[in-house]
Amino acid sequence: MPFLDLPRVIVGRVLIHLSELHGAATHLAVVAIPVYLLVLLARWVGMGGATMRLVQPWVEAAAVVGVLLAGVTGLLVWGQAQTTLRGSAFRLGTLHFWLGIGLSAVVIVSVGWQHWHRRQGRRHTYRAFVAPAVVAVVAVLVQGYVGGRMTYQHAVGIYDGGQLQASATGATQLELALASGTSPATAGKQAFSAQGLGCARCHGDLAQGERGPRLAGGVELEEFRGVHGHGLFPQAIVSDRDFRAIDAWLRTLPRG
Repeated sequence: MPFLDLPRVIVGRVLIHLSELHGAATHLAVVAIPVYLLVLLARWVGMGGATMRLVQPWVEAAAVVGVLLAGVTGLLVWGQAQTTLRGSAFRLGTLHFWLGIGLSAVVIVSVGWQHWHRRQGRRHTYRAFVAPAVVAVVAVLVQGYVGGRMTYQHAVGIYDGGQLQASATGATQLELALASGTSPATAGKQAFSAQGLGCARCHGDLAQGERGPRLAGGVELEEFRGVHGHGLFPQAIVSDRDFRAIDAWLRTLPRG
């Protein structure tokens, strides 16, 4: 490995493992936000008294810290989703991302509004704050469901998560085709399709570029590994020989 590439590799691996903290940060928000709603309801109906006044700032802080940490680590997971979710499945990532943005905004604005009221010494009923908290709890439930599908069905956020059935099956089909004497370009075309490794779902049937970039004309192995090496197609699943077959077909397509 060239010495100058070492910092990039180290940073890449650190970011990958930082993204795995997303689950811990999310769980803090998942717990704190419903508790925040319960505290507001208790204050609204006059329950808890001094105990609720003491607890409320800590619950608010936990909710805000939770959504902020989930947002920061979630951006790293979002980057992984760019190279893990094929075709229409990427809509899950988009929905999860924007739900997180909306949830963070609701929590931070609601907590900030209350904090401002307290600093101003204003008395207020808690009824006005209950509705945003209910919206936040609903958003947590929906986002949790979508995030679960992303993780458990598509392996977003899992290191070397490309070792899934779709990638393994497509690679096996490609290797069988090559072993049976099929030309690399023909086998590579079959592997590129949605029924093979699924490359066409992001890059287009003729590699013309859709959500993913244009690949017609060929792509270098280092670039392929840099994008997908720890996502859909780790080297343990898609070998260099497999890549060369796909690239053989890509090079038959016009680059311009």
